[in-house]
Amino acid sequence: MNASRKIILSISSIVFLGLFFFPPWYETNGQYVKQLGRYFFFSKPEAVPVECYFAGCVTAPASYFRVVLSWRPWVETLSTIAFVTTGLFLLFGNRAGGESPSIGHPKTRLVFSVLVALALPISMSPVLLVGTYALYVPTILFGGEHNWFWGSIVFPIIFFVYAGAVYIVASVVVWIASRMHRESSRGI
Repeated sequence: MNASRKIILSISSIVFLGLFFFPPWYETNGQYVKQLGRYFFFSKPEAVPVECYFAGCVTAPASYFRVVLSWRPWVETLSTIAFVTTGLFLLFGNRAGGESPSIGHPKTRLVFSVLVALALPISMSPVLLVGTYALYVPTILFGGEHNWFWGSIVFPIIFFVYAGAVYIVASVVVWIASRMHRESSRGI
């Protein structure tokens, strides 16, 4: 296994295990849903009172709600991380001639940027990754929902901005590394 694959596996394992052991939780009473955040898998958080829930702005006690694991976003996020990791793992595998691919090559850098952009968050509460939201775009476009504008216009803009930003950062890193390498080779 080459060094790039080891780095990919290390970073994605830390992210995956962190998201796995700290899933999102919410409280509900059947109609009302409030995100509680991420908590350790084996220690379910306590429900919290909700102000102005009842008529007349009466606070609903915590006992009125039950705490539930938000399994669908949890599984979707883990699946996105697994997909991106697999893509990066395949991208940086050794080629037929035994050479390792380099992020210095523009096409490799472009595919790298697209894959990393899919793993970046759109929102933080709950965590919604770009790749996870990409799964919903066909449903939004063809499902007759009222928010087609988000899926058809805004999502591609966000995706291309994220991928472009990652590409620019990767290009700057490659440029700095190549300058440092040239300067160190001249000094020898």
